[in-house]
Amino acid sequence: MALSPWVSLTRMATDLLTLTDGRTVEYLSNGVEGNSAIIFHQGTLADLIVWNSWLRDLADRGVRAVSFNRSGYGRSSGLDNRVVIDTGRDVAQILDQLSLTNIVSIGWSGGGPPALATGLDERCSGVVTLGGLAPFDQPDLDFYAGMKSGDILEYAAARRDINELLEMLGPNGPETIWCRPDEEALASPEAHELIAANARTYETGLRCIVDDYSSYLSPWGFEVEEIGVPVVLFQGALDGNVPLGHGQWLARKIRNARLVEKADEGHISIVFRYRQEILDTAVNLLVT
Repeated sequence: MALSPWVSLTRMATDLLTLTDGRTVEYLSNGVEGNSAIIFHQGTLADLIVWNSWLRDLADRGVRAVSFNRSGYGRSSGLDNRVVIDTGRDVAQILDQLSLTNIVSIGWSGGGPPALATGLDERCSGVVTLGGLAPFDQPDLDFYAGMKSGDILEYAAARRDINELLEMLGPNGPETIWCRPDEEALASPEAHELIAANARTYETGLRCIVDDYSSYLSPWGFEVEEIGVPVVLFQGALDGNVPLGHGQWLARKIRNARLVEKADEGHISIVFRYRQEILDTAVNLLVT
């Protein structure tokens, strides 16, 4: 029962779930039935539709997949003072309501931390991160080393006043300097989903930035050493958004982690160019 045609998936209406505290969560499923699924966590500013063709690819494989919007994105309610574990708890309720008993999470960039949070759930078989953030303010991690100046300025603005960051990001987003592989990736046809996903976020409002940066700059609500499931960390050595040091730190701290470093890739290009390897990794974790 896979949804093979790409157009049928992109035109599918998203659905809403109601959480126990009354908040809503917007999600999209690829139409495959079953109790096992890949759960997708988007990066900062990207709406859940950034994963549409990934859901299609998994549908063609007969693998159930679900993308969802964290608090503040799209039609998902905001959550004041959100920390990373809060999203993990929201995902636990999503699993309950969708009758999912076996999952693997894939998290890109700012979606990496909440993907890791799901690794604490007994229903999680593994986690895959793509240029995923490490926790802020760790004594043995230089959070900013290798990071682009524009991103450093955004974190500094958020620490002073989140409204200052919101002003920096609107109305059309900041100008960004990318490494060459990311420039090439953003000029490729694959970039249309990312562009559309960011556009939808701007259309529905930037409450997501308030919630995301609250979680990025706060303690996560758990220690990464608590994660026992296999974790695969894809990281581009040229990544200026989430530098290589983040992946290296996570690989040292998580006892069952494997760092997959791609020497000539950035924050965007690693996701576009290694999609099949990423999906193969996640599916293999799901069935073992």
